[in-house]
Amino acid sequence: MENDIEKVLGALLALQAVDCGLDRITKLRGALPKEVETLENDLLQLQVRLQRTQDELASLEQEITDRRTSIKDSEVLIKKYEEQQMNVRNNREHDAITKEVDLQKLEMQLTEKRIKGDYERIEAKKIALEKIQASTERNKQVLASKQDELKALIEQSEGDEKTLHDKRNDVKANMDAEQLDNYERIRANVRNKLAVITVKNEACSGCFSSVPPQRQSEIKAKKRIITCEHCGRIIADVTEPDEEKA
Repeated sequence: MENDIEKVLGALLALQAVDCGLDRITKLRGALPKEVETLENDLLQLQVRLQRTQDELASLEQEITDRRTSIKDSEVLIKKYEEQQMNVRNNREHDAITKEVDLQKLEMQLTEKRIKGDYERIEAKKIALEKIQASTERNKQVLASKQDELKALIEQSEGDEKTLHDKRNDVKANMDAEQLDNYERIRANVRNKLAVITVKNEACSGCFSSVPPQRQSEIKAKKRIITCEHCGRIIADVTEPDEEKA
């Protein structure tokens, strides 16, 4: 009857085999998933810029409306002051009203200048808006094309991928959290994600460092979990030369 360590090593080998299958599927998809994600993020940023620019245009147009209202208010006041000038009793009152009229006229001139500046900013915003809209449309087209490519690749392998994920869940169900955490930690820190390997041709199949005969005997005995002294991978078994040929 196989011991507990042997069961653990068998489960780790099975998990590594499943993950290698999933890695091959991921590799077949290449950079497409990342490209799609990047394009989606770019599109989101463009849409934010588009909305912000549209809001800024609306704000400038509202400012122009408010400024024109202010000019009309000044015109009403000037008319009122000019009527009052017809009924002044002395030069002091006349000068005071004249001063108010001059101030309103000056304010109107400043407001007209601000309106001109607003129109210049609006034109610049419209140019920027057209560029953002063009970029958004280009991004949408490229994204749609890449999404179609990715969808086709996923459809080609989704059956195998589901089978592998189901198998992975079955293997994980028979492993404890510490074993899984250790496996995932090693897998994340080694080249080509091989966390569990075997000895082949008297060397670690992960880093190809030589494994002494005594060490190989300990690995074969499967009395404890042994890791490579050089790369830290879990060594689950020793593959004999005749097994490799088979």
